Amino acid sequence: MRVGLVIRGRIDTLTGGYLYDRFLRDALCARGHRVDVISLPLKPYACSLLDNLSGKTAARLTDRRWDLLLQDGLCHPSLVLANRRIRARRKSTIIAVVHQVLCRQPRHRLLNCAYSRMERHYLRTIDGLLLTSRFTRDAARWLLSAGSVPMAVVPPAGDRLGRGPSRRAILERSHRSGPLELLFVGNLTPIKGLDRLLESLSRLPRTMWRLAVAGSLTADRRHTRAIRNLISGRGMQAQVQLLDAVDGERLRALLSSAQVFAMPFAHESFGIAALEAMAFGLPVIGSEDGGVREFVRHARNGFLVAGGDDAAVGRHLEMLHSDRARLAAMGLAAEQTFLASPSWAQSMQRACEFIEGVAGTRPDYP
Repeated sequence: MRVGLVIRGRIDTLTGGYLYDRFLRDALCARGHRVDVISLPLKPYACSLLDNLSGKTAARLTDRRWDLLLQDGLCHPSLVLANRRIRARRKSTIIAVVHQVLCRQPRHRLLNCAYSRMERHYLRTIDGLLLTSRFTRDAARWLLSAGSVPMAVVPPAGDRLGRGPSRRAILERSHRSGPLELLFVGNLTPIKGLDRLLESLSRLPRTMWRLAVAGSLTADRRHTRAIRNLISGRGMQAQVQLLDAVDGERLRALLSSAQVFAMPFAHESFGIAALEAMAFGLPVIGSEDGGVREFVRHARNGFLVAGGDDAAVGRHLEMLHSDRARLAAMGLAAEQTFLASPSWAQSMQRACEFIEGVAGTRPDYP
């Protein structure tokens, strides 16, 4: 089967969504399918909508004989009308890989109303939905309302970086004296909620915590400037380290040395970074609003923070700082959560089987 994988920007971009797309591409190729990556330009949402007027996007997606178009759902503003033109020109199966539903993210109500109209129209042009979490599935079902298409929830995995420290090392790390070593892994954009985390931390004693932030400092330069101003304005330069984007062995080292993974205000459709942190025995302080709640068990392997409860972060960190035995127990529970989760190989096998089923094909192993 010839597959056109439609994404926006570069597939090697360091985010969870692109990571999922890369694993999916490689899994399809391993099953004998040919996958061509079709990159649409990165541009603002309104400008992307204009792509539908020119017809160039539809022409680009029909000028080759793809049996299947696998579309990253974040490309939807460029494809709302383009998919209808594709249908008119040739019969291709269209499956959307939905990492997140934009209209269910925290932003101005009127803007989300506009997004919901576009996403609803887009989802009605596809033949199948591959979703990364139950949270995203429920949002997609809400958009489709009376409509019905085949759906499969295939979550990401956390084994990309391998296993973390031994159980003995997790226990020793948890009982290490001094400030709690916190880790935040995410690009500096408003939706990740780093500003609110910093505000919460600023109300705690400086001797209680240190925070390492691993994420792109150029994804949203304006927001990064605001974060730097917040850090300096609260006098937290000695406690907060902005590391820019990291991966591979450097990320492994950060996960191995940290004691708590803290992203309590990030609105994540799943939260790959949080599951990867659990592979290293880190309790997760995550948001109650989003997909992280599907594997974080409150007060067992981490804590879930309600959207408006900024003070909860301080309460949880104060408890973990004073009760290192509890920190160790939660770290071991986090590791067990990871061990019970599917691997990338298992998840991508399920994803490929769903795609092949919707497309009516079978793998052609080399």
